[in-house]
Amino acid sequence: MASGVLEYLDAMSVPPYRNYAKSPETAIEDYNKLRTLIDRYAPAGKKGMPIISSEWGYSSATKGVSQEVQAASGVRMQLSNLLYGIPVSIWYDWKNDGDDPADHESNFGTVTSNLEPKPVYAAIQLMNKQLKGFTLVRRIELKNGNDFVLLFKNKENKYKISAWTADSAHSVLLDNNMPKIKRVAAIDGNGNVLKLRAERGRLSLDLKALPQYISIGLFPDKFGK
Repeated sequence: MASGVLEYLDAMSVPPYRNYAKSPETAIEDYNKLRTLIDRYAPAGKKGMPIISSEWGYSSATKGVSQEVQAASGVRMQLSNLLYGIPVSIWYDWKNDGDDPADHESNFGTVTSNLEPKPVYAAIQLMNKQLKGFTLVRRIELKNGNDFVLLFKNKENKYKISAWTADSAHSVLLDNNMPKIKRVAAIDGNGNVLKLRAERGRLSLDLKALPQYISIGLFPDKFGK
């Protein structure tokens, strides 16, 4: 960057792979470091150039992660990148390269080598269906920085929440974090219906690694600034 190359670039492309002990959300640390360098070296008019997540995946090989963890990581990579202002997120990769469960490189796919969908395929597909037409409004801040509750809105002024945790599963209460909730309809990250109730405008959520999706109605039916 110090060479002046940023004058000739429109975006910075990075593959944010990380140790599997680190959650996908920790990519913000690397994005912030990269943004600092762009701000330092980019010429006028280029300092706001986007950062693109051009390749990122989790292998479900024997010494990689389980297929369940791969599924949760795939969705959370997409959602956290969205939260962090990354306009393009490319998952690596589409299909398993081979059939050896012990081969790390052969097990990054969303489908097997014979095109059978893996849990990560279904999880990303569900995310796309649930959030189609919705735009991220903001993150609802909770006491635990590893809890993620993202609020979305569509053009019809309907609201939806996607929520998960980077810690072990636990419950949280949405109380003073947002306007009072009057009705909810929810599914987990596998598409199963969740029985949630809004009591006195408050909502209790059981957060897990795989994001869930909650359609909400508010008092009044529009979100404050």
